Amino acid sequence: MRKNLFLALCALVTCVFVLGPVVVAQEKTVVNFFHTFWVPAMLELLEKAIARYEQENPNIDIVETRVSWTDAPSQLMTSIMGGTPPDIVVANPPMLAQLRGAGALADITDFIPEDLKTRFLKTAMDIMTNQEGRIDGIAEEGCTWALFYRKDIFEEAGLDPNHPPADWNELVEFGKKLTKDLDGDGNVDQWGYGWPVQAENATDYWENFLWQAGSEVVAFENGKWVSKLTEKEAIEGTQFMVDLVRKHRISPEGLVDMNWEDVTNGFVFGKFAIMYNGAWVVFSIHQKGPEIEGKWATSLLYAGPAGRVNRGYPNTFNILKASKVKKEAWNFLEFLYRKGPDERLSYIERIAEAAGALIWTDHYMEYARETYEPLLQPFIEATAYAKVPPMAPQWQTLCDMFGDPAIQALLLGQRDVEGTLKDLEEKFYILHAGR
Repeated sequence: MRKNLFLALCALVTCVFVLGPVVVAQEKTVVNFFHTFWVPAMLELLEKAIARYEQENPNIDIVETRVSWTDAPSQLMTSIMGGTPPDIVVANPPMLAQLRGAGALADITDFIPEDLKTRFLKTAMDIMTNQEGRIDGIAEEGCTWALFYRKDIFEEAGLDPNHPPADWNELVEFGKKLTKDLDGDGNVDQWGYGWPVQAENATDYWENFLWQAGSEVVAFENGKWVSKLTEKEAIEGTQFMVDLVRKHRISPEGLVDMNWEDVTNGFVFGKFAIMYNGAWVVFSIHQKGPEIEGKWATSLLYAGPAGRVNRGYPNTFNILKASKVKKEAWNFLEFLYRKGPDERLSYIERIAEAAGALIWTDHYMEYARETYEPLLQPFIEATAYAKVPPMAPQWQTLCDMFGDPAIQALLLGQRDVEGTLKDLEEKFYILHAGR
């Protein structure tokens, strides 16, 4: 037996001298990346970034899972519940609220260097920071909302085409002058104001009216989520929204059947003289309405009693608590923010530019002010007035199940404001029981 062992050792030594040292392949660390990037130019930049990162870090494999925004929430929850969660996810604010409420996110406060942290705008820091004051995400591409108005229709109504409504009073005043029966058949053909109220949009845009009236909507107090929906500010904001349709009649009941694209089409074809919509709509109007080029403009949203507030929506990168490669996952994210295909912008900034979106940092806003077209400038300025959707864990569930149909019923005159808000508040507490 000793002889056989001696011969085996001799053979191994001979092999080492003849063939060289035995090389044991190092197993690579896999970082699973769940994202919703879909614009071809965004994906092309992402692939280049991943290829460069893997070349610089040969022991890392970045494995992508691409999903649509529609499928992302359910697919992500399925993977988490099934025990196969990704390491990095892209989340919009409602997804972030649900993941945060479920305790699914890793604390990355100590990963983020101070110089990177200080780049972000206040709105971005607000969404990156959880209720305990810890950072569990990093803001990436997103957009703001602002006002669109038809300069040509303003002139026809005797209004200054360079003076969009500055506050609630002017919105009503201008809206009445812009709402017309153009062909004399007794039906309104041109409305003063429009915004999306179809099922998936109703509560999204309702929130603006609440904020502008001074409502917090919901708040995290003494370790739990509380509703502000029955306070006078929420009542005032909701009532003003309803009055635009029911009392002032500058907006049609038909808004309940319109999503953002329907309202955009109405704007292009002259059905709406003013609309409230997202930044991506600028590109949509360029495509849909070349005949109205030069005849429309954008501006900051009008102010309410509590001042100017508009919707802001920075999405986030998050590392899941279940990840076993948190440090490697963070290193890849930091690479996206620090390295780039050129000297001017990082990879994540170029990805945002490809989507016509914004990265919520001082550096990118400076770049956007220099390079984005004039019609997009109000959306850049709107970051200073931006509020993110309520971050209560079950807020989106409340909106989907009860809020959207309730807002539609209000605009159709089927419900009263105070009773509706009381009912929504009760359901809010049922959904957040024990939180």
